[in-house]
Amino acid sequence: MSQVRPTTAIVDLDALTHNFGLVRARVPSRTGVLAAVKGDAYGHGAVSCSLALEAAGADWFGVALVEEGQELRSAGVTRPILCMGGLGPAGARSALRHGLTPVISSIEDAEEVDRAAESRQEAHGVHLKVDTGMGRLGVPMHEWGAFLDRIASLRWVRVDGICSHLAGSEPNGGARTAEQERRLQTAVVDARARGVVPSMVHLANSVGIIHHPATHLDLVRPGLMLYGVDPTGPQGVLDLQPVMAVHTRVLMVRDLPAGVGVSYGGTWTTSRPTRMATLPVGYADGYPRALSNKAQVLIHGHLAPICGQVCMDLCMVDVTDVPNTVTAGDEVVLLGRQGEVEINAWDLARWADTIPYEILAGFSQRIPRVYQPF
Repeated sequence: MSQVRPTTAIVDLDALTHNFGLVRARVPSRTGVLAAVKGDAYGHGAVSCSLALEAAGADWFGVALVEEGQELRSAGVTRPILCMGGLGPAGARSALRHGLTPVISSIEDAEEVDRAAESRQEAHGVHLKVDTGMGRLGVPMHEWGAFLDRIASLRWVRVDGICSHLAGSEPNGGARTAEQERRLQTAVVDARARGVVPSMVHLANSVGIIHHPATHLDLVRPGLMLYGVDPTGPQGVLDLQPVMAVHTRVLMVRDLPAGVGVSYGGTWTTSRPTRMATLPVGYADGYPRALSNKAQVLIHGHLAPICGQVCMDLCMVDVTDVPNTVTAGDEVVLLGRQGEVEINAWDLARWADTIPYEILAGFSQRIPRVYQPF
C-alpha cells in the first residue's frame, strides 16, 4: 500500500551502529553485548535494527515476548535471542522450536521447558533470573536455594546463565546498585555450590554500562542508549546519536480572530489574531495527548507551540510568530532537528510528564518507518 499521509519516522541505522560501537568500546573485550530490541526495538523497528546490529557484531538479542523472537528468526537473525519476559503456558515449545533462550523466573516455567526439551530429546539452555531488588520478575532471594534444588533435578534443562536487573536509573545510585551486584554474586555462589554452573552472569542495562563498570560482568544489555538516549538525563556523558526523527507536514492553515477556542473543551483560546496550523498527527500515532498545551514543534527552523488538546488524528500549532509565512505542505519536525534547533526524546518526555522510553516506544505502526540517514 502506497503512503499518502506525510507523517514519517525516519530511522538512521548508521546512528544505531555508532551507538553500538560506543557500548562495545565501553565494556571489556571479554564481555558480550546483548542488544535489547523488545518493544519493536523501542519503536524503531525490531527486524531492521536487529539485522543492522547483527552485522555490527551484536552477540545476543533481547526480546520480551516469544512472538518477538519468532519474528526475528523469521527475518533471518541467527545470533542467540534471550526471551526475557516469561514464557506463559504455551511459550516453552515455541521458544525451543525457534531456538530462543528463555529467562526462567519460576519453577513452573522451568518444568515447561524440561517437558518440551524431553519431547525433542535434547537439553535446552536457559538463564535463571534472581530478584536482587527490582520486585518484578525473578526468584526472590529467600526462595533461591530451594529453587536451585528443583532446577538441578530437571534432566533436560541446562543452565547457561544467571541474571538480574538493575532497579535504579540514577547515575549516582551506587549504594543500591552495589547491593544488587552483591546479591547477584551471592546467588551465583549458591548456585555453583549446588552444581548449577552458569557460563555467563549478567546485570547491566544502559545505566550500568554507562555509570557502573562493576556491573559489566559477562554480558551487558544496552537498550535506550542504543537508540541515542542516555537514560539518566539529556546531558549524557557519551556521544550518543539519536536514531529516530519524526516528521510531518502542515495539513491546513487558518487565520483565527481573538477569542476563539481551539480543539476539544476549548482549553486554549486565541488572545490575538492567530495563524493556526493543523497537523495530521495525534495520539493514535503515539503523539501523546499529555502534550496538549505543552509541547512545541519545529517549523521553518523555529519552535511553535501545540495549542489545545491533541486529538486522535490531529493537533494544532500557533505559527503566528514563525518567520516566513507557513502554508499547507510545509515540513514539521515533531522529534529531531530542523536547522539549528532540536527537539529530543527528553524534551517530549518532560512535556508529557513521562520518560523517553515511553515516547519512543509509543510511536504507533500507523507512522511508517523509513530507514535512511538523517
